Amino acid sequence: MDFQMLMELRHHLTVKHHVPGRIRLQFAMKLLADPRAQKLKDEAGDTPPSFIKNTQLNLFKRSVIIEYDPKIIEPEKLHEVLTTTDQTRFEELAAEFEALVTA
Repeated sequence: MDFQMLMELRHHLTVKHHVPGRIRLQFAMKLLADPRAQKLKDEAGDTPPSFIKNTQLNLFKRSVIIEYDPKIIEPEKLHEVLTTTDQTRFEELAAEFEALVTA
């Protein structure tokens, strides 16, 4: 997965609600028109990693709910990777998540 591309695309996302195991993100309409988003989706494939329990997309509300295993994904780090403006910190967190995906 191209985590640099994810870094660029996450600026289209806002964390609306987050409790351990469940996060709701709202996305800007620009995300749907961004060809990088489609490429990222294609790279992710049809089968999510085992720590992703469920996803729900609502185009009308421009939101996605992701249910995940908080024993594998640390909720604080997930929130931070989506909200940090520190490029170095993002890269550190992205490396951790990439290791989970490829494990």
